[in-house]
Amino acid sequence: MISFKSLNFTSPKVFLSMFGLGWVLAGGLLVAPVSAQADSSVWGLVNDETDAGVSGATVVIRNLETGTERTLTTDVSGHYNASTLPVGHYEIIASKAGFQSDRRSSVNLVVGQREEINFKLQVGHLHQMVEVSEVPTVVQISTEDDSGLVGERQVKDLPLNGRSYDQLLTLNPGIINYTSQRSGSIGTSNSVVGNMFAVSGRRPQENLFLLNGVEFTSASEINNTPGGTSGQLLGVDAVREFAVVKDTYGAEYGKRPGAQINIVTANGTNDFSGVRL
Repeated sequence: MISFKSLNFTSPKVFLSMFGLGWVLAGGLLVAPVSAQADSSVWGLVNDETDAGVSGATVVIRNLETGTERTLTTDVSGHYNASTLPVGHYEIIASKAGFQSDRRSSVNLVVGQREEINFKLQVGHLHQMVEVSEVPTVVQISTEDDSGLVGERQVKDLPLNGRSYDQLLTLNPGIINYTSQRSGSIGTSNSVVGNMFAVSGRRPQENLFLLNGVEFTSASEINNTPGGTSGQLLGVDAVREFAVVKDTYGAEYGKRPGAQINIVTANGTNDFSGVRL
């Protein structure tokens, strides 16, 4: 048995060793780590012109919206793996001394996407560079997820009565807006304040809403369909995109057997937009 009197809680090392590195101390409270479900990832192989892996190559992943960069080094077989990348537009450059650099521009990563991008470095001078415009597809080829993306342009441009972005869920096949079919007075279905959706024939209560990887529920303790007092999910201007993962999905999803609605909020950029006063 651990004696708490003998432990020095003023030491971060002692505190974190008790509860594991998966927890973070913030403002005096224990906060569970945020799920990476709302992020994207990029992986691939850096080869030379003989298709041999280039070890020790530098891979720079630059977010074109915020200017942030992540620098990786390939392993002995030439592989690299960048996880938990925020959604957005990226430029990726692979380079090594004695080789021409290889660039992929216009890489658009969406919520939950895992994209494979490979590079081939040609022998050449240090100042030479090969540039290829990369437009990856949003179709998942590395997993069995049945995922439907509602992108930024659809969220912002499509007309919505009440500007509730969850009304766009029906853009995906197999989804029906079940709100008008509520029954009972204070029953399981009638206590929901937001819109209800039946996905692949499952009950609306079986869906799980995730906002930036965190479970998003309503005020009802019975149902987990989020909504406001107006019956709408307001805030379409704050939403960048969302994906509906249904039927089959990876181990990072779960808890409820219905659809996993993964919502990502808009992030900032380095460009000024608005009205000058």
